[in-house]
Amino acid sequence: MATVEKVSGKDFELIYPLLEQLNSSRIKKNQWEKLFISHWNSKTDNFGYFLTEKNNAVGFLGLMFSTFTVNDKEHNFCNFTSWVVKEEHRNESIKLLLPVLKMKDYTLTSHTMSADTYFIFKKLGFSDLEDTLVIIPPMPILERFSKKYQIIINNQTIPSFLNEKDLKIYQDHSNLDVHFILAQTKYDHCLIIATRPIKKHIPFVHLHYISNLNAFTECIHKIRLRVCMQLKASALLVDKRYLNKIKISRSWEYSLPHPRLYKSDHLIKNDITTLYSEMLLLNL
Repeated sequence: MATVEKVSGKDFELIYPLLEQLNSSRIKKNQWEKLFISHWNSKTDNFGYFLTEKNNAVGFLGLMFSTFTVNDKEHNFCNFTSWVVKEEHRNESIKLLLPVLKMKDYTLTSHTMSADTYFIFKKLGFSDLEDTLVIIPPMPILERFSKKYQIIINNQTIPSFLNEKDLKIYQDHSNLDVHFILAQTKYDHCLIIATRPIKKHIPFVHLHYISNLNAFTECIHKIRLRVCMQLKASALLVDKRYLNKIKISRSWEYSLPHPRLYKSDHLIKNDITTLYSEMLLLNL
């Protein structure tokens, strides 16, 4: 019978053969290793739990811990990154979840689900976080829009425009392979944090954080063109809930194969982003 142990950074080589089973030649070994490094000065050195038998890893549940300010209050998050168990030990899979379910005062999230894990998490009381992506392709814009708004991409001046909350988010993600975008209106601005995933050989820009929805929607005509051109992408992707029911012209929706999930005693789904998650570390 396998036993459960807490994962530390030194366990990566032991666990990596399990991660190779998950996929995907798209995710390289050095990317997987990022899940075993503390990126955000977490209060815990825990990267998940693994099942071990005879000095071999036979199961792994990856976790990422972070603290994020929502509505002027700090909240603790625990995000599930991956869950893989060897077939002969599948009947012991639930052992990996038990320590997590006992944690208090954490918002739990899972952004990359399979059909099996979605069913299990729903049985454990998780709620749907997101089931739809909005796809926003670049479109030509009138000259008056081009001059009216400023879009700054990956420029070292961006931090100077940010408030305390957004500056912390910027600093927390500054060592990752992400793109920082600042959209400026006449009187306001919006910080956007994005990745550039390749999906079915097509490059996209996935927006994981939009600090100011009003400024974003005011600038969207220039954002969609400028960002896609500079980052060489076919379209922007954004979780539908980020837009708070605002319709973007000439966009369309794509249903996720399995909804993202969350469980929280304190937050609603519109409070939760995909920041501080494997989606940025693995460029998903």
